[in-house]
Amino acid sequence: MPRATALATLLAALTLGGCGQYAWERPDTTEATLVADQKDCRQQAYSEAFRSYAFYTGFPLMGPSYWGYRSYPDYWYWRQRLESERFFYESRLTNFCMRNKGYTLVKVGDDVQAVPPTTAPVAPVAPAAPPPVLNTPPVRR
Repeated sequence: MPRATALATLLAALTLGGCGQYAWERPDTTEATLVADQKDCRQQAYSEAFRSYAFYTGFPLMGPSYWGYRSYPDYWYWRQRLESERFFYESRLTNFCMRNKGYTLVKVGDDVQAVPPTTAPVAPVAPAAPPPVLNTPPVRR
């Protein structure tokens, strides 16, 4: 039994070790802008996912019984499957929208920066010498 307990503890530690929180980051962005962008992306993703998956059930919900059944077949499995597909589709659309707005998804607590640090400033190159000034009188028209 101790071997099984150790194995279960090890599996639990490995499973939970991969869990973490992630956050969207973009340079020079305030918290209010981030919240507004997330809300906008979620609303757009919800609308698109609803259009794609709302009315497709795989079977007609109304009408005569079919396939020789005296009653309708159970649609619970199909509805559950479509709802989960719509959820994942909505999640992918939200992530796509946020990435298009310039955000990067980073793990909270890590010292990984979403934006790479800038390199040391390069000394400016001296501009080329101005053209020589000729002492010629202006042209009269």
